[in-house]
Amino acid sequence: MTERTLITHIKTYLTLSEEELSEIVLFFDCQSYNKKETLLLAEKRCDKLFFVIKGCLHLYFIDCLGNQKTTQFAIENWWLTDFLAFQNQKQSNFYIEAVEKSKVLSISFSKYQELLDKFPKMEKYFRTIYERAYGAALVRLKYINSLSKEEIFFRFRDDFPEFVQRVPQYLLASFLGLTPEYLSEIKRK
Repeated sequence: MTERTLITHIKTYLTLSEEELSEIVLFFDCQSYNKKETLLLAEKRCDKLFFVIKGCLHLYFIDCLGNQKTTQFAIENWWLTDFLAFQNQKQSNFYIEAVEKSKVLSISFSKYQELLDKFPKMEKYFRTIYERAYGAALVRLKYINSLSKEEIFFRFRDDFPEFVQRVPQYLLASFLGLTPEYLSEIKRK
């Protein structure tokens, strides 16, 4: 079942034979993580790309004041890593942590390269995924720079209601650039 989730996701973007898909999933490893368990540490080489089967992950950094700042979330059928560090095989500037008990498929950088060499069609799949993620990041940046704090929350709540239900308020506040207290005040209105 775990691999079927990835196969179904790939089939949304590509046409591949069942034989090809069965071979593709062999490049991935399955792991389970408990709530608050770390998948990636800052200042360590980023060698894995994660696909969420079940659960929720978040990518964050620690600012100069020691505050945790969430930059991305990933729920079922979403990909997550420090993409720049993964691509360049460098140390990450971010942490990845499980927000809730999670099951993921991961692929190492070397296996990722093998996968793309053996199945060039997967380049299109990952390009599409990255383009969508980049577009979403730009929209978030636009919201943060052009909307009021209240408007940011209401837009996010309307666009992604599943996150408001699943993600702890302090993480949601961090992601939206709010304090947890101010987010509580907005939600009470």
